[in-house]
Amino acid sequence: MADRGIMVQDIFASKNVFVNTPTMLKGKSQLEPEQVIHDRRIASKRIHVERVIGLGKTYKILKKDLPASKRALGSRIVFVCYMLSNFRPSIVNRLA
Repeated sequence: MADRGIMVQDIFASKNVFVNTPTMLKGKSQLEPEQVIHDRRIASKRIHVERVIGLGKTYKILKKDLPASKRALGSRIVFVCYMLSNFRPSIVNRLA
């Protein structure tokens, strides 16, 4: 999932990954009805992604700057915090 105008599909295509992005107008005044439906579906999922990101940020270690001595471990710290968030109650409805 990426914002409108972010062109990264070519980076991920070799790994068979599709990036969902909202439709760009490209000189049109409004979107076609099916494009509006597509964009609404993406937006409904984006809310859940943002909520999960917020959940991971509840860990105290991610709320402040890392000391220089810990920066080499930064990616691992983020990984562990988000893995731990998997053990918390789900914030996303199963039907989403």
